[in-house]
Amino acid sequence: MGTRRITRRRFLTMTAAATGAASAGFPHVITTAKGAANELVFVGFGGSYQEGQTKALFEPFEKETGIKVVQTTGVDLAKLRAQVQSKNVEWDLISIPDRLRYTAVRDGLLQKLDYSVINAKDIQKDLVTEHAVGCVTIPMLLTYSTKAHPPGKEPRTWMDYWDPNKVPGIRGMYNAPPYSLEFALIADGVPKDKLYPLDVARAFKSFDRIKPAVKVWWSQFPQPGVLLQSGEITMTPWTRSITAMVEGQPIGISYEGAALTYEAWVVPTGAPNARNAMKFINWALQPKPQAELTKYVAFGPTNKNANALVNPKLRPLLPSDPENIRKGFLLSGDWWGPNLEKVTEQWNEWRLR
Repeated sequence: MGTRRITRRRFLTMTAAATGAASAGFPHVITTAKGAANELVFVGFGGSYQEGQTKALFEPFEKETGIKVVQTTGVDLAKLRAQVQSKNVEWDLISIPDRLRYTAVRDGLLQKLDYSVINAKDIQKDLVTEHAVGCVTIPMLLTYSTKAHPPGKEPRTWMDYWDPNKVPGIRGMYNAPPYSLEFALIADGVPKDKLYPLDVARAFKSFDRIKPAVKVWWSQFPQPGVLLQSGEITMTPWTRSITAMVEGQPIGISYEGAALTYEAWVVPTGAPNARNAMKFINWALQPKPQAELTKYVAFGPTNKNANALVNPKLRPLLPSDPENIRKGFLLSGDWWGPNLEKVTEQWNEWRLR
């Protein structure tokens, strides 16, 4: 049976009606069951990423185990906090960005993973914690249009991006401080292994130099693909460059100073089908499912044995490639967790100046 996309309770369908645009492609079907022994509920980010998870992970898992993966969209810590505090938890499984992990753990929203069920011995060690285990690695890369920047005239480093005289072009920038402040510091000469704790004041001073040259400040991750194709920008940091390249778009990338981050499987505190979620996590961390996901979304596997199963043409482009790991740095969710709110306020004030 194919994976169905529903929620458990009627009130969630009412919420979905108010936010239907965000959940397009993942329709909700009313059910009042507290939870069934042969299911688990996953909440994701929707879009092509969740469609890829469905094809590579959820449908094969359901076929193999008989455990139905019920899907919805809208990863939101405020929603999760309300569920946990009311002891009315709707979700069993989340794929959560590392920058949100710290807060979720601090607030008691996640239960410890059962590593007697989950085999994580071949997962990259710094992606394995008590409450979370990395499921994909994601790069925020310097990305450019090869039409506007042919070989020899392309930006290769953040210093190039910060120097419009050396590398002319229309610049776009992610309108949020994570990733962006790190790039500003690298452009200002900070070694990538000395970034944390971030010197926020220095990062803003660095941004003062390039701010007039940034013509588009984008906030939704699909946006750069459209902006690059239309010519509205010719360079920007972006997380989905590799998928666009594989699809044949005229895009080039540089891993120099790339921010490497990850998403992790987590299980909410009080999840009604936590045991099934643990079973799924164990299954999804295996090399074959991780390699299968790269066919749909060009994010890197976290299982070291999965790389050998990835298409050889794709493998060198992924953030899991050892050379790309060497060129980049791991974004610190442990730093951003306690600092995100305060620094975002500073960012918003700076943008208005």
